[in-house]
Amino acid sequence: LTLKILNNDKIEFKAGQFIQLEVPPYELTEQSVYRAYSISSDPNFNDKIELMIRYVKNGICTTFIHKYLKKGDKLFINGPYGEFYLRDTNSEIIFIAGGSGMAPIKSIIHHMINNNIQRKATFVFGARTIKDLFLLDFYLDVEKKLPNLKFIPVLSEPKVEDNWNGEVGLVTDVVKKVVNQTENLEAYLCGSPGMIDACVKLLNSLGLPNEKIFYDKFA
Repeated sequence: LTLKILNNDKIEFKAGQFIQLEVPPYELTEQSVYRAYSISSDPNFNDKIELMIRYVKNGICTTFIHKYLKKGDKLFINGPYGEFYLRDTNSEIIFIAGGSGMAPIKSIIHHMINNNIQRKATFVFGARTIKDLFLLDFYLDVEKKLPNLKFIPVLSEPKVEDNWNGEVGLVTDVVKKVVNQTENLEAYLCGSPGMIDACVKLLNSLGLPNEKIFYDKFA
C-alpha cells in the first residue's frame, strides 16, 4: 500500500520505524481505531510511504485496507515512531523476518543502498509456501548493489508442485547454518512473537548477547 503525503508535506523517518494508521468507522468498527505498521519504503523519498499489510480475516484494519479502501481515498497517519533501525557500526548483520515482517528490513536495505553501506549481511526470510514469497526480483537486484548481502528464503511447508529447491524448514534451522561467529555480529529481527522469541533464544545460545539483538514484534 502506497500513501502519498498531501499538501506538499513531508515525512522524515529512519529506516525501520513505523507509523500509526487511522481506520475510520465502518462495518467492523463504530469508532476510529489505530494500528501500527512499519514503513517499508526508501527513506530518501519522503513525500510518500509504502506499507506491507497482510490480510487477516475479520481484522479491523486489514479488512478495511484490502476490501474497502480505494485509490484516491484519504487516510490519516501519525509518526514516525520506534527504535528499530540500523546501528552505525561495522558489525556483520543477520536480518531475520517472516511475512510482512519484511517491511522494516526492506526499508533498512534501501538505506544501506543509498549510503553504500557494504557491511557483510545475510537476510533469512521465512514463508510457508512459494505463494507466500514476494519481491524476489527486488532482492536479486539488491544482491547486485550490495554484493556483501545474501538473501535466503526458506519455506516451512513447500508443496510438491512448488518444485522448491531452496532451503526448507524453520528460519531457526537456517540461522544455525549461516551464523558461524557472533563476536562481530548484530541481529535485526521482525515477525511474529513466537518466531522472534525462538530466534533470540537460538542467537543467545550461539553466544550473541541481547544488546546486539534488535527486534520488532508483529503481533
